[in-house]
Amino acid sequence: MYILGISAYYHDSAATLIKDGKVIFAVEEEGFSRIKHDNSFPFKAIRACLAFAEVSIDQIDYISYYEKPLLKFERILETFVKTYPYGARAFVKSIPDWMNHKIKVEQPLRKKLKFKKDLFFIPHHLSHASSVFYPSPFESSAIATIDGVGEYQTTALWEGKNNAILPLKTINFPHSLGLLYSTFTSFLGYKVNNDEYKVMGLSAYGNPNFINKIFKVIDIKDDGSFRLNMNYFSFQEKFVMWSKKFTKLFGSPRKPEDQITQKHMDIASSIQLVTEKIYLKILNHLYSLTKNENVCVSGGVGLNALGNGKIFKNTPFKKVYIMGAAGDSGNAIGAALYIYHSILNNPKRYRISHLNFGNSYKASELLPLVRNKSFHFQKYKSQKELLNKVVDILIKEGIVGWFQGRMEFGPRALGNRSILASPKNKNMKERVNEIKKREDFRPFGGSVLEEHANKLFDLPLSQTSFPYMNFCFQVKKDWKDKIPSIIHKDNSCRIQTINHTDGIYYDLIKLFYQKTKIPCLLNTSFNLSDEPLVESPKQAVEDFLKTKMKYLVIENYVLTKSQ
Repeated sequence: MYILGISAYYHDSAATLIKDGKVIFAVEEEGFSRIKHDNSFPFKAIRACLAFAEVSIDQIDYISYYEKPLLKFERILETFVKTYPYGARAFVKSIPDWMNHKIKVEQPLRKKLKFKKDLFFIPHHLSHASSVFYPSPFESSAIATIDGVGEYQTTALWEGKNNAILPLKTINFPHSLGLLYSTFTSFLGYKVNNDEYKVMGLSAYGNPNFINKIFKVIDIKDDGSFRLNMNYFSFQEKFVMWSKKFTKLFGSPRKPEDQITQKHMDIASSIQLVTEKIYLKILNHLYSLTKNENVCVSGGVGLNALGNGKIFKNTPFKKVYIMGAAGDSGNAIGAALYIYHSILNNPKRYRISHLNFGNSYKASELLPLVRNKSFHFQKYKSQKELLNKVVDILIKEGIVGWFQGRMEFGPRALGNRSILASPKNKNMKERVNEIKKREDFRPFGGSVLEEHANKLFDLPLSQTSFPYMNFCFQVKKDWKDKIPSIIHKDNSCRIQTINHTDGIYYDLIKLFYQKTKIPCLLNTSFNLSDEPLVESPKQAVEDFLKTKMKYLVIENYVLTKSQ
């Protein structure tokens, strides 16, 4: 049985294919279109799903869409009526997109793809809950889904038991933790649904001097429920997210080209701490409802690694599962799994412990790309020779583009489409940021051998596996001088634990450890600023040639730039 899951038209459009309840392929449209956070209908991603499984659209049994477009449009109409006449301009401008595309999801599937079987529309937050609970290692779990907004819901609490996902509590639009954080993201001069992690990184450089002012724009209860004071926000009726009253409280917004000041850092610090406060209150209330020590988290707020790292010390939860694609792209998986488990009532569940669900490429496909280029290439016959070469480059402070196996699904590079460097040199952060053409305050993650992770980082006693780089933990004192390039200003590191199931990437870090006694590497995504992750060897070579990076490893080839 094949089920195709789709997310589209908001951001991070994606498609996934499950076979008999198991995810076999999942990709974002951006990997093929090269438009970061591409929100168009994912025709290319769908075709990639079908090509991987070598099936036609006629062999797909069901298609599942990640939300209910009519219900979402109903909310938009209600908002227009409530804010009229102030929201008329924004409403009129959005109508063509809704009438031509967003409300007619069936049309491209029926007319362009010629799909003739059952099509399901799954509520947005239920797709989130399904995307994280069904692939989790838990038979039962508390579940929290927190994002900007779906149809009406912005926050939802659930309990998962075997195949059932039971609703407990919701918070509805316009009261949204995701939209609160995005408002400050935009106010600080960054792109919404793209740069929230920049605010998180910037927060370490500031002091939370604006917390009391933020408490004027949001009312928070002890159970984590909250209400925005909408006098300070205009995202219901305008394309600008904040109102004039907001600027009277916080001052003028930063323009993207403006220098970052201490005030901007302080605002970032303040909104990060307030978000964490609300997030942890929500989770504590969720525990009080379920008394379950397992928790699954999904939605855009689930990508806030700083907040995630504090769950263990600030809530009763002992085990936390946050699937790496916690945003809308992951809802393609959730929508498909909901059909399989809930509607079709299939009990067999498959844990997702990696996200290597995209395309792989044969090394021979590289050969046409390397002819007449300004670099040398060498093919290594054995993995041992290849890894020794790469580790020696890393030890000598080389920076390596690393392209192996299947493309990762989701926003993080997890060792298949990565840029790698030694964590030993404190100047390495500056060098890699220069290669990627990104801001110097941005931190880097660390891929660490799982069996050594608790020596380097202040991990909880109850959990040692964090495979998706979506948790930040404090670095232990004895290691601060040994791995400075992956330590952020607040002494935190966003970690990815690696074990033997990670194949060649595990072997690489293990060999690096054997030669240096350091069981981790700096790992960042293989892309340039404002680009998606590289998906193909062609894209990897193109980015390689644009940068000062001297080494690129694609499968068993090492490319070296000519001097």
